Amino acid sequence: MEIQIQLDKRKPFYTNEDEVAGHVVLRNDIEVDIATITIRLAGQATSRLDSGKLTESHELFQRSLQIFPPGNCAGWFTSGTVTIPPGEHSFPFCIMFPQVSECYKGSTGEAVRRRSATHQPRHLLRKLPPSTGNPFTPGEVVYSLEATIMQNGLIYRTHKSTRDISFLPVSPIPKPLQSVTARKSVICITKSAELLCPPLTYEIEAELINGPFLLLGHPITLSVKITNINDEKPDISLRDFQSMLIETTDIRTHGATQSVTRLLIIQTMSNLSQPFVNDGSPTVGSSMSLENGVWSRHCIPHCLTPTFETCNVTRSYKLEIRLGIEFGRNNSRILEFVFPVCVLAPSYTHGI
Repeated sequence: MEIQIQLDKRKPFYTNEDEVAGHVVLRNDIEVDIATITIRLAGQATSRLDSGKLTESHELFQRSLQIFPPGNCAGWFTSGTVTIPPGEHSFPFCIMFPQVSECYKGSTGEAVRRRSATHQPRHLLRKLPPSTGNPFTPGEVVYSLEATIMQNGLIYRTHKSTRDISFLPVSPIPKPLQSVTARKSVICITKSAELLCPPLTYEIEAELINGPFLLLGHPITLSVKITNINDEKPDISLRDFQSMLIETTDIRTHGATQSVTRLLIIQTMSNLSQPFVNDGSPTVGSSMSLENGVWSRHCIPHCLTPTFETCNVTRSYKLEIRLGIEFGRNNSRILEFVFPVCVLAPSYTHGI
């Protein structure tokens, strides 16, 4: 007997807006007595510390569906089994992902009492996390389909087939939007300005227009402005630009914790000489802005996983914007702005 799970659509990943549809294909050379055929969709988050010696797993959810005999036809089969002739047989199924994790349902009172008194499991009600990691990484989230055929007759047997699938949760940017702004002041002191009182002063503002939300496959919605506090003839330009994401994965296993950080450079440009343009007349107190074409052609890579949190694995991000600005000749500064951000996969069904 051979069992295979075939999916109706070949997709790189499923989302929370999709249904998982396909067929359980049975190939048998002789007659077999079948009691039931079920399909199970499940997700699991695993955390590992000390090179995998310390492991904790949480079943995020499980959905089971009996596809044979169909529920509305179960009364027709009074013998408890159905004899399937030799050949290839296909049994369709359609099953949905839940919107949130359900690992708390698996924590029975007895199971909790069996755990060490020094470690009480914590369970979070959160959106399902994306597929990530593998059996060799500290954190892993995996989703799978499992087909089970219960065979009755002279010998009672159970036959199973498993297939992993990828999951990517999508969501629109929460509304209403409220931008996030960071400001820094720069005081320029040069030989020619030593006699000036006060010295030339500027305020630099970096603003995330969509708030703390970044979308995979989309550019950073950034605005950079400089307010001229007391310079009558400002000559300011952007020399260098860098955007970088700082990804942090927090691993929790039986009360122990560990953080894994990696840096992902989105864009680096140097020797730009991109001038800041006055919004109005170049007077004291006026604002100057920067053309967003410097960064609007570079997008957040699709290969990143969105921000997520489970009971034992959490992934978060910070965005670092680094500006190299020239305030006139021989007077430059490197300014860094760091924003905690939430990386999302956009929902094309509901718009961005």
